[in-house]
Amino acid sequence: MVTAEVILPSVALRPYVHHYWIMKTCNTCMSQIIMPVGCPKWMFNRKRPFDVNGVANINRKASIIGLYDKAKFVDSHEDMEMITVFFMPYAAKMITSIPCQEFYNDNVDFEDLESADFKELKARILEAETTDECIGMIEDFILRRLIKTQDSPYFNPMAKVFERMVANPDVRIEELASVACLSERQFRRVFIENVGIKPKQIQRIQRFHLATNELLKTTPSNLDKLLYKYGYTDHSHFNREFHDIVGISPTQYLHFLEDVCKTGIMPIYRSYHAPE
Repeated sequence: MVTAEVILPSVALRPYVHHYWIMKTCNTCMSQIIMPVGCPKWMFNRKRPFDVNGVANINRKASIIGLYDKAKFVDSHEDMEMITVFFMPYAAKMITSIPCQEFYNDNVDFEDLESADFKELKARILEAETTDECIGMIEDFILRRLIKTQDSPYFNPMAKVFERMVANPDVRIEELASVACLSERQFRRVFIENVGIKPKQIQRIQRFHLATNELLKTTPSNLDKLLYKYGYTDHSHFNREFHDIVGISPTQYLHFLEDVCKTGIMPIYRSYHAPE
């Protein structure tokens, strides 16, 4: 059995936290392809963690996952209980006080941070009786961190930048710099420090994320419309991009989705990549 739940943050945290995702498995083995979603995350494994790309690290119970630009292949062989915090792409630095580029394409254990607060949170989450208690602890922790850290002068400008990027995934860098009221040079530096990667990289991830989310609910006959919608010039362009990010072809991925549907966990798979 597999269950998943999407929980919205409290009103005070909605500028910073996109959502919480809780998954539990019992007597179920799974192999899944996890696509880049364009959000940094905290992940708490209250039982056994996934094997990622064939590598098992059963001691990694709480970690910060930076933005990544390649799909992950994950496997589970034992019962799991996972809580994932999805942050707004520009908000994580305010909470960790660490430049986001240090987490790019990486999974950093809370134990490796120079902060007793994070280690204490990990211990409390692993010892809590229910996931509801865990969410409450996480919210209290984030609120305390935000109170302790000074307001970043770049938080609101970056929020406006991402609003523009969502509205137009192909928006030019000059326009984004103008939205942030920064020179292009300043904008690129501030963006990398607060988001973790270059603007063009996050645009690529966002465009791919939007396109592949539609693959979860479209049919191959609608593929041409989908490619045009997200700025891919033709099938060859999309196929190259897809293979670079996922390591397989779009056709192979569609076959994978057919298998996911047969197992009955498509709503759970979709809830991770495209929560309602």
